[in-house]
Amino acid sequence: MSLLPDSRPSHTPWSLVGVVVALTVLSGCRTVPVQVSPQAPELRFGGRVDRGDPSGPRLSWGGTSLTVRFTGTSLGLRLLDLPKVEELAPNRFRFSVDGAPFRDLYVGEGRMLYRIAEGLPQGEHVLRLEKETEPAVGETQFLGLELDPGAQLLPAPPAPTRRIEFVGDSGLTGFGVEGKNEQCSFNVETQRSSLTWPALTSQALGAEASIVAFSGKGAAVNFANDPTPTLPQLYLRTLPHREDSRWEFTSWVPDAVVIQLGANDFWKEHPGEERFRDAYRALVDGIRGRYPNAHIVCVLASGITDTHPKDVKARKHVRALISSVVETLRQSGDSRVHFAEVPPNLGDEGLGCLWHPSRKTHQRTAEQMTPLLRDLLGWK
Repeated sequence: MSLLPDSRPSHTPWSLVGVVVALTVLSGCRTVPVQVSPQAPELRFGGRVDRGDPSGPRLSWGGTSLTVRFTGTSLGLRLLDLPKVEELAPNRFRFSVDGAPFRDLYVGEGRMLYRIAEGLPQGEHVLRLEKETEPAVGETQFLGLELDPGAQLLPAPPAPTRRIEFVGDSGLTGFGVEGKNEQCSFNVETQRSSLTWPALTSQALGAEASIVAFSGKGAAVNFANDPTPTLPQLYLRTLPHREDSRWEFTSWVPDAVVIQLGANDFWKEHPGEERFRDAYRALVDGIRGRYPNAHIVCVLASGITDTHPKDVKARKHVRALISSVVETLRQSGDSRVHFAEVPPNLGDEGLGCLWHPSRKTHQRTAEQMTPLLRDLLGWK
């Protein structure tokens, strides 16, 4: 243990400082909070988390998580929201200690310590932290933990052995899921990854989810012809805004990969059959090459309709194009690729912000996809 030179008054004699240090060491540091490194091996992260920065892991994709087991009566969490690229808003997390109801945590500017648990009973405790906001809201860096004096960090509970990866657009990010109706715009208060059908489905199946989803992205064309990378390009990254942040696919191998794309490709007009089909097929082929044994489920989303855009018949075309890709692959011998269609939004379900799926629609989709995936994977 040591004291930084600038942490003591300028008039304090070095001999006195030595006495203080010696007494602290002799007492077993019982009066000094325990500082836990952000790189501690006992910490368990879920989803795509970049651990290349020695200052601490960085989280961007919605649904990424941290699980911690510790002793003591309190817990402090050090976080830093990194400079924004798109949405100038704080990232929203939710956390729970020992299975208590989840509470929200908005990450402010600067390096801050968030005291998220105090007055806990003595003994072991478990923290669960989950990112609710998507990559458009940016990255958050985990800088470590602060525990009670004398407390310990323990190995986190093991992760589920079942794994599902979800790949898609705003229909998977929870965009507007807590909005009152279709008139509200994007904001972090109405986005919640934990209410999406991927999160609900994974929970029902007892599986760990990795949600690789970004609002506005398409297979071949982004919404409003946005020239930034499409989802297949971002699929290769751990942090989507960093081209050099490459995901190591062998580090986490899913039992199934679920793809939900197409709405943004048809945002205004038909992008062209060959263009869309080739981009979608390339994505599926890339996934198959990395995960030869995984089931791949290609989903026609509830939000794709034949009424918008006007006269485009988007749902009809997306259905035909995706199902044709699946059928071609199955005829070539890949029996582990599948097509699934989720019925369009129902009138009594309401809508989330900007015509996105409501909470009821996500729940209904989860109720359809849960048994489908359970049967495909043979999970009881």
